[in-house]
Amino acid sequence: TLKPGEIFYTCVDININPDSTDKIDDQKEVKDILLGKTRANPNKSILGIKFKLGMYNLAGEPKKPKGLKHWLRTKVGEPPVLLSEVKIPYNNAVLKSYLISQGYLQSDVSGDTIVNGKKGKALYTVVTGARYKINSVEFPKDSTGVARIINQNKDKTLLKVGNNYDLETYKNERIRIDNDLKEQGYFYFSPDYLLVQVDSTLGKHLVDIRIKVKDIAPDAGLKPYTIDKINIYPNY
Repeated sequence: TLKPGEIFYTCVDININPDSTDKIDDQKEVKDILLGKTRANPNKSILGIKFKLGMYNLAGEPKKPKGLKHWLRTKVGEPPVLLSEVKIPYNNAVLKSYLISQGYLQSDVSGDTIVNGKKGKALYTVVTGARYKINSVEFPKDSTGVARIINQNKDKTLLKVGNNYDLETYKNERIRIDNDLKEQGYFYFSPDYLLVQVDSTLGKHLVDIRIKVKDIAPDAGLKPYTIDKINIYPNY
């Protein structure tokens, strides 16, 4: 049922470090996550059978916008996914962005399509490089205001020396600090006012982390609020 020039998109595959004998930790899990981030998705299959696609083709082109054929084609069936719907440059960027967020700062992704007759698939080659780890964590040195509270609670930090570089952990660390500040009256502070600077120029696949308050943080966010009057209304 394909039109001239159309190619059926059958599957997607990812090769991780194909020219290296070194496997990354949890390579199968990483591959599954990367596969889930690619677009478009091939037609769904059950035990290798593309049931929905079969129903779509079986129904054919309905002559009326109702009836059994229309129901099979639009509700049960699924139109064929074409190779032209696969955006290789977009997927390359998405996969690389995820790898960098997980600490593979020197990763590279290259995708290509392989066509065999009227069928085609996408193949992505991923070179991860080594995963970076945290070498040191530095908190603001100021002993007043916001910096003082950040330092008071730095023993609760989520950033541990020796742990892997992980962008999600950095985001959660900003939220943790924001919660500590809220408890001390910094009502209008926001995680967005915190900057996590990462220096990856040390070598040996290590990073130094420095946490600081952004210079553009508004005065209202840096001001602690206190209780003024307390009014008690007794119930007679």
